[in-house]
Parts: sequence; structure tokens; C-alpha cells
Amino acid sequence: MGLLEKLRKSAPFEAPALPAINRLTSAAERVLSRWPDVVGNPPERDREKLVAEVNRRLAEGDWTDTPMSLVTSAARALFDEERRERPDLENLRRFYYDECRASTRMGFIGAMISVYISSYVPGARHSLELAEALDSVRERLGGRWKQLLEHFPEVLDAFVGHAAVARTMLDMDDPWNGLKAIGMRSPHAMGLMDYAHIEYMKGLTPALKEREGMSRLFGWLKPERQEAKLSGAAEAISACLGHWTQSSPLEDDQRYLLENLIGLYGDPRVHRGGAWTGVSEPLMRVILSWLTRENIRFFLDIVSEVEESHMWEPRRKFWLGLHQQGRIDAAWVAFSDRARFEAIKRSKASGSRGTLGFGRQTAGYSRANTSLLILQVGRKIVVEGSHSYKVHIFNASDPRAPTLYNSEYDCERIRLLPNAKAQSHLGYWEGWVLENI
Repeated sequence: MGLLEKLRKSAPFEAPALPAINRLTSAAERVLSRWPDVVGNPPERDREKLVAEVNRRLAEGDWTDTPMSLVTSAARALFDEERRERPDLENLRRFYYDECRASTRMGFIGAMISVYISSYVPGARHSLELAEALDSVRERLGGRWKQLLEHFPEVLDAFVGHAAVARTMLDMDDPWNGLKAIGMRSPHAMGLMDYAHIEYMKGLTPALKEREGMSRLFGWLKPERQEAKLSGAAEAISACLGHWTQSSPLEDDQRYLLENLIGLYGDPRVHRGGAWTGVSEPLMRVILSWLTRENIRFFLDIVSEVEESHMWEPRRKFWLGLHQQGRIDAAWVAFSDRARFEAIKRSKASGSRGTLGFGRQTAGYSRANTSLLILQVGRKIVVEGSHSYKVHIFNASDPRAPTLYNSEYDCERIRLLPNAKAQSHLGYWEGWVLENI
């Protein structure tokens, strides 16, 4: 019998009246959904104190009035990334391994499986030790953990546990709910599930050329009523884009990928860092090219809606044609308030998950309804505008030239900037643009 068995105190027990089993099941499901883990996740500021307190009690052999919650919460801290290899805590880690083997308390053993899963690193010493200790007492498990190990007996193999989970995920139409149904209550948790996610991405990648595979991926990354998965997001983004370095998806599929990736992880042009940090430059060029085309189309669609003019179809053909030729490196939009309202309304009506980023055009009075399209074309900055606004061209090296991806632009200030070339949309304006870019 382990040392922690001494924490149990005997007390008279009177069985309460049980509610109807269906109500009990529903209530249990609600509790598990909200608090899926049996081990509290202590805040970082408390972790060192928790570990030090249990280490003190071990050294002094004093377990008087020690709550089990202290022991299990300290285990979470002890096996986190900062402490699981610290030499001064080796004896405390050994204590937990030994208690796993000796304990007959299902609650303690289940808590330690939770710690093992959350701290899992394939082949790492702490994972191997925990796995060996827990595997030796798997017959003492009950409930959720017994069910989990029946479906994934390899989970307690610290070399391949994550790969076994990923193989099962590939057979599931809905891995999030499928995993929860068989005992993995936190499918987006760190540790084992992070490594399973990476393996899942590798296996799912071939299917991501088709809409069905894309849909499965986004259902996994952002289940209904859940936050988007952030760990492993760069690998997921890369798997989505990896097929399209030499070719392009169907237009509807490209838009579907853009809407979902931006909806989950933000526009990479304005949300630098985060999920986009680990995406390679070649793949970033893919999505930036898509965003450039989509911004041009987005601008033309919205201003065509809010301004009646026969000029927009020729402009659409011209600017999208330049992008098709690879001449336009980047694009950004600054909408008037009226156009911004239309853009948001259209996005909501389409049910899209994400909206392209855009800025705001702030000039008032006669220019209150003017919207701008700002383009990077080689060493030039081109500013196109609605409502009879001239095309303006600047040298990108000019420090006073407009820059892309700002939150606000004043079209009147841009018009008055020195060193700009400007041309109305009368006559053969397209030829003038080509000559000056």
C-alpha cells in the first residue's frame, strides 16, 4: 500500500437517494464538458510553491492533513516543461512513480494518467517512467480511463501513443467528438494530443486537395462552440497550402480556404506572428498572392454595389489581369463608412467564417464615400479610388508614399502628396498606368 493511502480517513457513510439515471448522465456530461480534467491546472505563479510544499512533506515524512488535491495539482506542476527534468526534483518524481505502482486509489491513478497525457513527449524519460508505472496498474483503473485504454491500449507506450491516436482520428469523420466519446475529454489538450495532431496532419494532407478533407480539418481545428486550436496551427496551415505552390485550387475552394484560415487565425498581413509564425516563406507567398487577388476582387465587388458606374467592369478586367500576370505584389483596401457597412453585411450574409482585413478611408465632405485600393506593383505604389478619384502612382522608395496595411487613410491627403503622378479614368488610362509602373 502506498504512502498516500494513509490520506484516506474512514467516516460513516449513508447512501443518498439517487436521481433518475438519465438526469444524472446529463448532469455528468455537463460537468465533464466544462471541467474535462480531474487534475486542477494551477496558475504559473503557484506552481513552484505547490511543488516545494509536497517536496517538503516528502522530505520530512509529514503527510498530516494533506489533501489529495494538493498532491495531484503539484504533480501537474512537477511534470510541466519547466520542472520535469530538474535534477533537484528527481526524488520527488521518483516518489510519484512509486506511488503510481503502489496506490489502489482509482482517483489518484486517473489523475496521474491525466498528468502523463498532458506532459507527454515521445521517448522522453519522464514519459517513459510514468507510462511504465501506470501500465503496471492499468487493471486498477475504472470509468473513463478504462474506456480510453480499451480503445487506445498503446497510449501507455511513450514512443507510439500519439501515433496510435492519430491513426484512429484518420478513420473518424469528426475527430473532436469521436475522441470525446471514447474518453479523451480534452482533444485539444497539450502533450500527447499535440503530437497526435502533428501525426494527424501528416496523414490528412493528401485529402486536403478536396473540399471534404478541408472541411474535416476545419471541423477539427474549430469545433462548434470551442476556441480554435492554436498549438500545431502552423502545421495545419502548411498542410492546407502545401498543395498549391505550383498550381491553384478551384476559385470556390480557394475562397473557402481563405475564409476559414483568416477566420481562425486572422489576416497574416495585419496579425503577424501567432499561428503564422511557423509557416514557411514559400507557403506564405501562396496565401499572400490569394489575399492580393481577393482584396482586388473584394474592392471591386463592394464599390460596384455602392457606386453606380459603367467603369467598374473595365477596371475589374484590368486590375485582375495585372494580378494574373504576376505584376501586383500586394493589395490592401480602405473602405468608406458606407462601403464598410456593405462589406460587413455581405460577409455576414454569406456565412463566411472570416472577413478579409481592410482599412478605413476617413476623408469627409465630398469624399466621404470614396474607397481606396492600394497596390504594391514592383517599386511602385498605386492608389485606385472610387467616385471619380484619379489613379495615383508613387515611388515605393518615397518616404511620403502611402504604405499598405494601415488602419486609416485620408484620400485627400494622398491626393495632395508631392511627387505623385495622377490620371483620371478618361481615355486610355490603362495604357498610362502600364507606362508608369
